[in-house]
Amino acid sequence: MRRDQIVPLALAAALAPPLSLPAHAAQREAVSTHERTVTVVRVQDRGRDREQTRRVSQRETQSERITRTFNIGADGEIDLTNIAGNIVITSVPGGTATVEIVKNARAESTEEARGLLPLVTIDITERGPRVEIKTRYPRWDEMRRENRRNISVEVTYSVAAPPNTRIIARSISGNVSARDIKGTLSLETVSGHVKIENAGRTVSGKTISGNVELVDTAVDGALTVGSISGSVKVQRTRMASLNATSISGSVILEDVECDRVEAQVTSGNVIFSGDFSPNGRYELASHSGNVRLAIGSKTGFQLEATSFSGGINTDIPLTLEGGGRPGRGTLRAKYGNGSAIVDLTSFSGSIQISKR
Repeated sequence: MRRDQIVPLALAAALAPPLSLPAHAAQREAVSTHERTVTVVRVQDRGRDREQTRRVSQRETQSERITRTFNIGADGEIDLTNIAGNIVITSVPGGTATVEIVKNARAESTEEARGLLPLVTIDITERGPRVEIKTRYPRWDEMRRENRRNISVEVTYSVAAPPNTRIIARSISGNVSARDIKGTLSLETVSGHVKIENAGRTVSGKTISGNVELVDTAVDGALTVGSISGSVKVQRTRMASLNATSISGSVILEDVECDRVEAQVTSGNVIFSGDFSPNGRYELASHSGNVRLAIGSKTGFQLEATSFSGGINTDIPLTLEGGGRPGRGTLRAKYGNGSAIVDLTSFSGSIQISKR
């Protein structure tokens, strides 16, 4: 019996005349009947949950595999758009790119799963050294005519392209990764992780819900990485400039060689570990989180650190300037020859500066 039923019953019992023995028995029978009804309903709910779990676990899977090769040359371009599924990109010597496409359909029966495969199509357009590939699902009006609510089909792509290929890859629901691609690289997903290894030239990696990881990369130009809900991690990477952002997640930069670094986080920490470049500029900021700096001793820097609601702590010998001192507020100081410019900001968090 619910708690909101107990109070009215208790009040009615207090105001009513004493019940005879048969009336007491009738009341007990009514309560017993209610409890049995609730128990039956709960058992039925558990039965439905078990049946739904059983149906999902017993779904049948059917697959279709497509392999295409494209003569795009050493400096071609691939533009790939997916809806649901992972994209994996690797390099291969020569001037030919190979794309392996696997469609996986799931349904309650093998026949139904097999019938879903033709509904998802792959559009391929080839114009000289440029290839455009798109995954297409049926439109809503087409699904309504087929009396379908949804289509459980996932498409995965495995791309092997020449190292200098320019690649643009997008997925709405799936992970996107690339390794050993030296051409311009742009990877994006809405719900999934982005990972880039040993890339070159201009690189961009973005996701809305997921992590971004960039490792062992030497970029000729600018690097942009960001996540709305997830962390961003850059390790052992060299580039001309870096822009790393996250709304809800941390930004971690380790062994980054860069003349210009901008790292901004709304809710999370910003961590920098490594050496500064001479005459470089580094702006690290978190609105609700800590800023941690672990530096080597190769390069000196000019420091301005500001914390509105948190402490500023350092265990390295700084030459204070402008009357500031460690604690709260703003600290202006110099380390070594002061060749690099470092700006640290935390609105609601602490700032920690230490030796690596």
